[in-house]
Amino acid sequence: MSTSIFIVGTGRCGSTMLSNMLREHPKVLSLSEFFAWLVDSGTRLSETFSSEPIDGRQFWAVVAAINTVTSFGYRHRVPCDEQLYPYEDPTARYSSQTGVPAILITTLPHLTSDHDRLFAMLRDEVNSWPTATASQHYRRLFGWLVEHFDKRLWVERSGAALLMLDHIFATFPEARFVHLARDGRDVAISMQGHLGIRLYFVMSSIAQYLKVNPLESEDRTCADHVPEELRRFLPEHFDADAFRAFRMPLSLCGSFWSIQVEHGLKELRKLPADRLLTLRYEQLLAEPKAQLNRLASFLGDEFVDESWSERCAATVRKPRSTWRDLPEDEARALTEACRPGFELLHAAGVHYDM
Repeated sequence: MSTSIFIVGTGRCGSTMLSNMLREHPKVLSLSEFFAWLVDSGTRLSETFSSEPIDGRQFWAVVAAINTVTSFGYRHRVPCDEQLYPYEDPTARYSSQTGVPAILITTLPHLTSDHDRLFAMLRDEVNSWPTATASQHYRRLFGWLVEHFDKRLWVERSGAALLMLDHIFATFPEARFVHLARDGRDVAISMQGHLGIRLYFVMSSIAQYLKVNPLESEDRTCADHVPEELRRFLPEHFDADAFRAFRMPLSLCGSFWSIQVEHGLKELRKLPADRLLTLRYEQLLAEPKAQLNRLASFLGDEFVDESWSERCAATVRKPRSTWRDLPEDEARALTEACRPGFELLHAAGVHYDM
């Protein structure tokens, strides 16, 4: 069984930077946001990680599904930076009107500018595959890409992967993990400004009041229960300008970070020491070459490449904002919202000052 490597963390922990760095490694296939778009904000977890055997055509329907939340964002021009497919390019195969298949949103454009052609090649290949479990199909797909790009190893990285770690464990029981941790207060600030997380929060909140997914159901029986500040974001009269101006409370973002940490560490603590590497985002900024060498050593001796780590270290830039710039009362409230996550990280040997 081939080695499976996952980089996991909360949303906005800096893992996109790691994906971009690994893409530059001569021996590593960097799979960016593969599972993030397949699960469609958690609404398709069961289809993505099904234990039922399926044939190649059924598997391709999962991999190439049109992501509901992302498509809605495209139509209203509220995409996020991680979405790499050029859906506004008139020469592109897919658009905001057609929707973009999940594997094309980020994963394939992250690997090549010839992503539409690669998508067509994969479609023809995967549709011919016989019945197998989802786990077997994913391994075969990733293996095909490793061979196609002449690499030796694949590493998958999806934002907020800690929330689906139990499903990843079940599908890849032998996998090894890199946990990228970041100060929850800085994560919260980054979350507040992220359009994708904002859209997830708004639609999830509306769904709680409607008792249905507002993007997939026209049932508005409980519409009167939706608070006034959220009604303007109902899909049938979505106010994009108001959405861009909308801000989630920082304390809510901090609590969401803590929830992700709790969910993820519950699974990570089950791993033996040799299957888990913990990196801190702050250390990656402070000493990038040394931390990248640690990552490469964890992948295997053959992946240690001083020229690669030196090149990538030179690209590291400090974030534009930090929780330390907040007014004292806001910083204190945010720290309290993050306290459960900090305490769990502390127990796991990852320490942040509170």
